Amino acid sequence: MPWGFMMNALIRFVRRCGWGVALVLGAVPALAQELPALRIDPTQITTSGISSGAYMAVQFGVAHSATVSGVAATAGGPYFCAGRDARGGMAVGRVIARCMQGDPAMPAVPIGRAEQAEMAAATRAWAAQGRIDPLAALAEQRVWLFHGYNDGIVKRPVVEALRDWYGQFVPAGQVFFRNDLRAAHAQISASCAASGQEGAQCNPCAQAGGNFINTCADPATGAERYDAAGAALQWFYGPLEGRVETSGLSGSVVAFDQRPYVRRDYLPLPALRAALAETGYAYVPAACAAGEACRLHVAFHGCQQQAERIGLDFVRGAGFNEWADANRIVVLYPQATATRAVPITPLNPQGCWDWWGYNDFLFDAPGRYATREGLQVSAVWRMVERLRAGGDAPLAAEPAAELMLRLADVTAEAAALTWAPVPGAASYRIEREEVEGAAAAHVFHVSAPPVADHGLAPERAYRYVLHALDAGGAPIGAAAALQVRTARAAPACDPYYSLADDRPVDARGRPAGAPCP
Repeated sequence: MPWGFMMNALIRFVRRCGWGVALVLGAVPALAQELPALRIDPTQITTSGISSGAYMAVQFGVAHSATVSGVAATAGGPYFCAGRDARGGMAVGRVIARCMQGDPAMPAVPIGRAEQAEMAAATRAWAAQGRIDPLAALAEQRVWLFHGYNDGIVKRPVVEALRDWYGQFVPAGQVFFRNDLRAAHAQISASCAASGQEGAQCNPCAQAGGNFINTCADPATGAERYDAAGAALQWFYGPLEGRVETSGLSGSVVAFDQRPYVRRDYLPLPALRAALAETGYAYVPAACAAGEACRLHVAFHGCQQQAERIGLDFVRGAGFNEWADANRIVVLYPQATATRAVPITPLNPQGCWDWWGYNDFLFDAPGRYATREGLQVSAVWRMVERLRAGGDAPLAAEPAAELMLRLADVTAEAAALTWAPVPGAASYRIEREEVEGAAAAHVFHVSAPPVADHGLAPERAYRYVLHALDAGGAPIGAAAALQVRTARAAPACDPYYSLADDRPVDARGRPAGAPCP
């Protein structure tokens, strides 16, 4: 796609949105302080993101996989999807066609075997060169992926390509993919504020636009609101204490100055040079502020979700703070910013994170932005190091009194199972049988929780029995049982979205009708 077309589309978008000054200054704290130095468990640092934030979470998780133990990505694609087109951000049209696939003006280019091989080869080369952490660390990560079937911005094949990319480096039992909800392109939240209350107002499940924070019912479990943040965090950390109500949060949102963390190698840079805002945010539970050992989660917003556009909707309404408060989790919300390609800034009018190379100079080798050397990856890493400056502090877990099996999430074809490890257990045996079907029973062994059980049939009930085993393979204590019913399979749905016109369209670019039911 000609660069001129993309420039015209981006210029129309900038003019319509009126970016270049903060739109919600009254909603954003004016004074930013230094990030606090807290006591963080170095084994319990995780990340997540939506859209461009999903790409950023994957990049951050790959670059620092020796530290980041879990990655959640909503509507994002594979690592280094931009490939050889990532050179100063100049080929963004080709990148969108391949790595988003939803705009008819830029006809989709599939991510095939050759592209997967190129991305995997770059990953292996950068690991060998020390530009990202060793692949052995990546193989230990837990990965949670989400895509709503009404998402016409980042299409389902892109997220499936991310799943397949992880499949080259991470065991299948550590990767869970939820894809059966009727959601549009959005952060799916269970923390929507009622009218007149503080926090984010959520859109209906299948709506695109606004603040891109939606609420969805979960037909699989009958829940009125699907809790994406809770599913991801329990996939990473195991069974957690139940989320607190938003009105009962004990902690506070801290506004901090991001400028000291922005550098190219050792050279300080203006935050705008990296398309980073001057102010970032963190949610700090009262217990963490008081010096108790805590976990750390880094949450990346998506395009058009930066604070200059939607205030603190994402910071307060993404769904993480309520779980964080109950389970001693500090949540870091770094902020990108919209930029217009004046001499010292890249072209980033939608406030996206850099996943196509807009921060790399034209003479850089393609992909610097996705490694530890990337301007944004390295800046956020310095923020993490600052939060950890209070000292490494393992979060002591109470020994499980008995084995309890829990469902972290379920889709039409897989169940995400988790439990708290029991003392003396060297491994675990899981037995699965279909409750009312003729499918043969299945037995598998894992060394530790959690585990994703794939290959299930939609709308079927399954019974799981979990046994803890000692080093000799003998059972320890009583077994735990759980019955799970899988979700209904997603209907055939083929949504599209015009980036230039900022609205859902059909495959020919015409305004679209009703979303898929």
